[in-house]
Amino acid sequence: MVNNQLNISGYLESDPSQYSLFYQMMVRTKAEGFLQAYGAYTVFAPNDDAVKLYMKSKGKTSVNDFPIDSLTQLVNYHIIQNDTISTNFFIDGKLRTQTMFGQYLTSGVINLNGTSSYVINGQALILKSNIGCGNGILHVIDHVLQPATQNIAQLIKNNPKYSIFYQALVRTGYYDTLNVAPKDNQNRPGQLFTVFAQTDSVYLSIGIPTVDALQAKYSAVGSSPLRNPNDGFYNYVGYHILPENSYLTDILSKSSHLSITPGKDVISDVLQNQTIQLNYDLINGVQYPGASVDRAHSNIPATNGVLHSVAGDIFIKIFPPTRVDWDLADQPEFRKQSSIFRIAGKTAVSLPSPMTNITFTAGGTIGYVCQAANNGTYFWWNDVLTLSFFRTGSGRINDISFTTPVIVKGKYKVWICYQRSSATAGGQFYFDNQPLQNIVPNFQTIFSNGTDSGPVLESKGIKRYTEAPPSTTGNNVYSNTFGFYLGVANVTTTDRHILRAVAIGGGDAAATWDLIQFIPFDQDQESPRYYRRDGSVTN
Repeated sequence: MVNNQLNISGYLESDPSQYSLFYQMMVRTKAEGFLQAYGAYTVFAPNDDAVKLYMKSKGKTSVNDFPIDSLTQLVNYHIIQNDTISTNFFIDGKLRTQTMFGQYLTSGVINLNGTSSYVINGQALILKSNIGCGNGILHVIDHVLQPATQNIAQLIKNNPKYSIFYQALVRTGYYDTLNVAPKDNQNRPGQLFTVFAQTDSVYLSIGIPTVDALQAKYSAVGSSPLRNPNDGFYNYVGYHILPENSYLTDILSKSSHLSITPGKDVISDVLQNQTIQLNYDLINGVQYPGASVDRAHSNIPATNGVLHSVAGDIFIKIFPPTRVDWDLADQPEFRKQSSIFRIAGKTAVSLPSPMTNITFTAGGTIGYVCQAANNGTYFWWNDVLTLSFFRTGSGRINDISFTTPVIVKGKYKVWICYQRSSATAGGQFYFDNQPLQNIVPNFQTIFSNGTDSGPVLESKGIKRYTEAPPSTTGNNVYSNTFGFYLGVANVTTTDRHILRAVAIGGGDAAATWDLIQFIPFDQDQESPRYYRRDGSVTN
């Protein structure tokens, strides 16, 4: 529905049989004036039936019975300024721009009697949508929207389903952290939080009937959890809190989130068949189960953030530094091509940026190559990533970033394993924006056939990483594949990270990269080595 001849105020004023009461609210709060002027607004307008229900619930008989300050806040909660948001941009979560009150609205879809309808904040159905006016978009709703009035601590305290989690917050002192009053509703200054709370039924399902039992599971004997950074229970509770205002759509916008634990431990997320899983992590080939988010009881706004419910237990997983052998050719876009991926002699079409886990400068492409069965060069899994071309200059890949697999926190030596080529360009590598110590001078680096002195090569910053199958003789089978020592990375969080390479120099030849290795600093850097066809290893 389009009515570009009227601005929003004019549209509502023109139909007093439907909108007279909300229009009166706008006049009293002076919103009518700016909604009559030029601009870009999205307004959720309750019809007269909705306003009458609201007034009755508050014991009021007239719009004039409301204090002007509270009425202004209420009206502002229905108005989004400097943005026009049609239902095409409604998502299962918060809308992209906050209201003039300073809180976000959420949208979703519900099914009523076989008909799907948009619902705002879980409070109001949209009766008419996308009414185009001269200064924005109008949506008509069947209930007055009411902003959050409780902070997260109060939401948890006042919900009996969270009694164990509430007591845990009190014992650790995190309740006081979350029990902060809103300062000024305009633009919501102050600290905002996201909390993943667990219900009593979740704790009962894992054999935890009381807060005492929960504390006993994580605290050392005699330890006090109150604001004690060395106490496991204190860290467990803090792990459920993020220092950010993240609705579920925000959670899914990035793969991990720092908690407020002293160690800044990370919560990861992934979407599986429309279910959000937390800490569903694949670490060194082992899949660890996660906990699903209870969407129906999440996205609950508070004055200082948002509350979500988790249908399982989330806790800090402690792992020692663990070697990661990361096959660069094993990317989602290539794996989907089942007729090509790891099929001998097959090549995938070169793909532009961005890919799921790779971004690179415009103009370049990367490709996938699985070697022919009788090829004399040995790669891990027999496949490689090709960069056409990694070098400086326009239309070339001179900057490329990879999202790594999950790496456990610790200190690692980092190696790039590649095939020698005629490429004269080298590169500077960065781990989470920190430069690694050794620059690759070029990808022509070789060592003499017959040389198999691991420690000697490693001392020079290079090594063998492949091994010929037992039936193969001669050292020439691996003379074209090398590992180059990039330097030491201090991994501060168990998470996925960014490895970036910036080209140095020219030379139009394709770079052929096999894998990246993160090997704990104090472990053997030379073994195991790899056969090509099946990914098997040898010591």
